[in-house]
Amino acid sequence: MLNKNIIKASLVAGCMSLAMFSFSVADDDVKVEVETEDTQSYSGSSDTNTLKGTKPREENIDVARELTITKSAPYSYYKLPQLPQYTPKPLIEEAKGIAVVNGVPLNCKLLGEAEGIDSSDGKAAPSFELIREGALNDLRNGTMDLVDARDRVILTPVKEAMTCELRTENDQFEEKDCTQWTQIPSNGKILFYRIHANVFDCGPR
Repeated sequence: MLNKNIIKASLVAGCMSLAMFSFSVADDDVKVEVETEDTQSYSGSSDTNTLKGTKPREENIDVARELTITKSAPYSYYKLPQLPQYTPKPLIEEAKGIAVVNGVPLNCKLLGEAEGIDSSDGKAAPSFELIREGALNDLRNGTMDLVDARDRVILTPVKEAMTCELRTENDQFEEKDCTQWTQIPSNGKILFYRIHANVFDCGPR
């Protein structure tokens, strides 16, 4: 009987010891799981913070780059290229004998009217004297189609007109009649010059 009681006591003690061990292990497992969750949560928070911290920096770089391009683009866009120098239309050799005078020549026959024009389009701003010279040369050159090269030809201008090109505040260009202007503004230039003249045949040379 005594042996049975001893065996029962031993079994009870063993069961209690086993239960305490299991509880201890379970408690450790819980602690490990909690610590693991905390670690994962911290790690995730760290990654999120890192991404959030990196993204604005990248956006700031892009914004700065765009601003740089935006600021430099208008400068290159509005900066006018260096235009070639204007030169008057040349006078051909055959037209060098044609005279240009004011008034009606005596003992001459009126053949008709001719026009000469010169333009500074795509060229640097010309002076009044040079572009008028180019228009006169074009007038004399064109007259050769109306007369015999052996005749003495005289031209008398009857009308002259000048057209200017002006750059507006909106970076646009507009043309205006500037025949009566005494001075060309800094934002403009003479674009066209036209001369109308009567053509007279004054007989053989």
